Amino acid sequence: MMTKTAKTLIIIGGVAFLGGILLYVRRQFKLLADYDYKIVGFRFRKLSANQVTFDVTTRIFNKSNIEATVKKIYLEIFVENSKVGFVTEEGQWQIPAKGSTDIQMKITVNPQLVLKSAASVILSAAKQKDLNFTLEGYANVSSGFLSTTLPITYADKVSAYL
Repeated sequence: MMTKTAKTLIIIGGVAFLGGILLYVRRQFKLLADYDYKIVGFRFRKLSANQVTFDVTTRIFNKSNIEATVKKIYLEIFVENSKVGFVTEEGQWQIPAKGSTDIQMKITVNPQLVLKSAASVILSAAKQKDLNFTLEGYANVSSGFLSTTLPITYADKVSAYL
């Protein structure tokens, strides 16, 4: 028969074990979220009245000490604050610990969507002599048995890539 002290020690040990697991999982999520990214390539592929297709190469930097895998990237594309398209890339891109990986995405936008808000786009472009674009979305990232969704927001001007 177990003594009261033994039962208490087993309960305390169980609580400490579960607390340790919780702290470990929280720390790993924090490490997984320690990343950065930048656009390193931009190339037009097709330009027509109904479709503009271009490639964007994004370099994702993993600042943490654990290797990560990007499984999906979803981005909405805005030109002068008007949504003109989106991209969904699914795959398995490994990002080494303290390293980086380039991910190329093929993006197709409908210029007709830009033309719907042409007045504001033209006014803004004439005023600034450039076009602002924004990419907003997320990346599904995992490491081991941990998975998380990391937000992505990138804004720049078209002239930076011409």
